[in-house]
Amino acid sequence: MRNYERDMKSADYLYMVCREYPLLVISTESGIGKYHFNSIGFKQNQMLIEFNLIIDNHYIDSQCISENIGNKYYLTVNQFLDAYKKYAIA
Repeated sequence: MRNYERDMKSADYLYMVCREYPLLVISTESGIGKYHFNSIGFKQNQMLIEFNLIIDNHYIDSQCISENIGNKYYLTVNQFLDAYKKYAIA
């Protein structure tokens, strides 16, 4: 029960961060795309953050990404924090 409460509190904090800063540029195996935060969920006891692809003319790989891997992209918490760390450095 203690882990569940901790996970829910972490999800709440991440949700607030994602709502405040909903856009993220993600490098995928099909190119670089611009994504918008959608939701936080759990799969097999692992927290995942869901983003929706934004079709943006400034990101020419958007259509390729959409066709190859779809319009949704999921990040673990560590992947999300790493992406924002790289974004903050740039």
